[in-house]
Amino acid sequence: MNNNRQSRFKKKCHPALLVAIYGLSVVAQKASFAAEDDTLTVTASESDTQGYSEPTRSVASKKPTSPLNEAQSVSVVTQKQLEDFQIDSLADAMRFVSGVSESNTLAGMEDGFTRRGFGGSADGSIYRDGVRSSQGLNLNAATERVEVLKGSASLLYGIQNPGGVINVVSKKPQYEWHSRMSGRYASEGGGAGTVDVTGPLGNGFAFRMIAEKQHQDYWRNFGSNSHTLIAPSLQWFGEKASFLVSYEDYRYDIPYDRGTAFINGKPVDIDYKKRLDDTANHAWGHTKTLNAYYDWQFNEAWRTRFTVGWNQRLYDNNEVRVTAIDPSSGVVTRRADANRGFNHKTKYVSWDVLGSQQLFGMTHDLVLGTDYEMNQTYRARQYQGKADKNFTLSDPGYDMLTPTTDDSTENSANANNLNRIHSRSLYAKDSISLTSDWLAIVGGRYQHYEQRASKGVNPIVQALDSEGNKFLPQAGLIYKLTPDVSFYSSVSKSFTPSTDVDDDGSVGKPEQGTTWEVGSKWQMTPRLFATVALYRIDEKDMSLSINGTTRAINKARSSGAEVEVNGEILPEWDLSANYSYDKAEIVDDGVNADNNGNRLQNAPRHSGALYLSHTINVLSLPGEFRLGGGARYVGTRTGDPENSFTLPDYVVADSFIAWNHRLFGQKTQLRLNLNNMFNKHYYSSSGGNLRVREGETRNVMVQANVEF
Repeated sequence: MNNNRQSRFKKKCHPALLVAIYGLSVVAQKASFAAEDDTLTVTASESDTQGYSEPTRSVASKKPTSPLNEAQSVSVVTQKQLEDFQIDSLADAMRFVSGVSESNTLAGMEDGFTRRGFGGSADGSIYRDGVRSSQGLNLNAATERVEVLKGSASLLYGIQNPGGVINVVSKKPQYEWHSRMSGRYASEGGGAGTVDVTGPLGNGFAFRMIAEKQHQDYWRNFGSNSHTLIAPSLQWFGEKASFLVSYEDYRYDIPYDRGTAFINGKPVDIDYKKRLDDTANHAWGHTKTLNAYYDWQFNEAWRTRFTVGWNQRLYDNNEVRVTAIDPSSGVVTRRADANRGFNHKTKYVSWDVLGSQQLFGMTHDLVLGTDYEMNQTYRARQYQGKADKNFTLSDPGYDMLTPTTDDSTENSANANNLNRIHSRSLYAKDSISLTSDWLAIVGGRYQHYEQRASKGVNPIVQALDSEGNKFLPQAGLIYKLTPDVSFYSSVSKSFTPSTDVDDDGSVGKPEQGTTWEVGSKWQMTPRLFATVALYRIDEKDMSLSINGTTRAINKARSSGAEVEVNGEILPEWDLSANYSYDKAEIVDDGVNADNNGNRLQNAPRHSGALYLSHTINVLSLPGEFRLGGGARYVGTRTGDPENSFTLPDYVVADSFIAWNHRLFGQKTQLRLNLNNMFNKHYYSSSGGNLRVREGETRNVMVQANVEF
């Protein structure tokens, strides 16, 4: 990106924007007080939980449902967990969820996760309020909580690999006035400011406006993270109908960091914070999200919902790419590349009918629906520089390479790289109360899909032209030993035409999976919930990305166990604990039989986490204190299908302390988070031996909040 583009970004992110938004919201708030007597009182509050447990989840049923009534494993990262540990990325949030680890993140630009052994960046598994997201980074100041449905989710979400889906739930407008201003400062330098205002507008309307500006130095030796977020939403409740419209506008300029490299099974000999690329490496873009929901209540038992979703990510990037390393001389071969005109897009429309019906003495809770989705990935131009060998591990130098973006470097064969999938589906899910103790769940999706991929200019080459129909069934059985303890089993199918386009424009084959799962759930107290799950997943025709090249695997299998306990164990004591065992391996490589039995990339055999938080009052000191901490463990992971190198296991510990008090009549909080307390050097994921992502070193975050 040139300097003019950088200056335009900074001008758009002026801090006065936040002040203006806040000022307008205060004016609206004061104006509404005059009409307060005419305001419709509506119950539409945010989650009632103040701890680490959520009483209901929506991701598995499209409506709030007790987890005891679902035949799949569903995890929730609550708002309190996000706030306590100042979680600022989806990768950090997944520390509270079993069976999920970081995968290839496209140099830190995209949320990429391995779920029960399967998944990666841009695999379509991240949702925003029930709509598939084309955004790269999905957790921001507008996030209320995160729900994770593990195992096959194709019944309600269509095209998916069998690892599951992650649904980021946004904050909604509230019918009581509430404003929050916060600022945070990072030990690396820089920070962010946030404004969140919500309240009633009268006649059933409520609004919310969230705005944030961040400029924070990157933790490695150069670069910075900058973004501006504007997120307005409007909600209305009538006698039988309601609607919600939300919009997010997110502009960013962030480092493009492929991490370090492993040669001969070991990390290269260079300082942990020193980058192998150059100062030209960064990505800049603009994401937009618009979701709308309309509900109509026919009667107490039946309602219908119409959903429209649209999101788009436009971005460009520069990448000084490592192509080879000579371990004997320490010479690093690099190439200054660039991409222009990325346009990732999702369009979604669904119509659902949800209700309950008595039939033959049994209660049927039904979800009936149809949906249409278009999912697109596109890159306009690709530029490739010449190999350069002036960088050495012993004496790294920077400001040496920057991409040239003209006809002399353009790879026209990979221009106009387009991959687009259209899908149209009918689906139904029936939860049948057979008796007071037994619940059966049956459902299926009939899906028609069309996928087209092309690239090049004069001529345009059709790389893929495919269409077909798939029926994706799901069945489950739940037995309630007591009203608070249930046992369940389920089987489901998944299907995934690939949207993962590699550096050469290649698209993988459609993946097909089958998931078997058994488990138990226990509502130990109203605020403490535990779950145990055993599973096996078979996946055919899966694709892996190794150093930018798509790698096909004929068949893989994942078998494992998960345990989670979340909630209040004693008054003012909150616990989040999880453990997972996952044996994810290649059954049939199809290219190299020697790889059969090898572990799948980025899938730890063992992982777990334990966090504990406590609220206390200290005699003679005003206010209350909340403190907590814990650690996460991630076991060894292989870096490629050949298992030629292994990422070592690691333990990272974090802690926080917060002080809550009323200053000048307003609720005020000061918070300090100490992350990676023992300054552990670790490797969080691999995209190949030249693309190994490093975890952030010890850092401190200080935050101040005022609510009124």
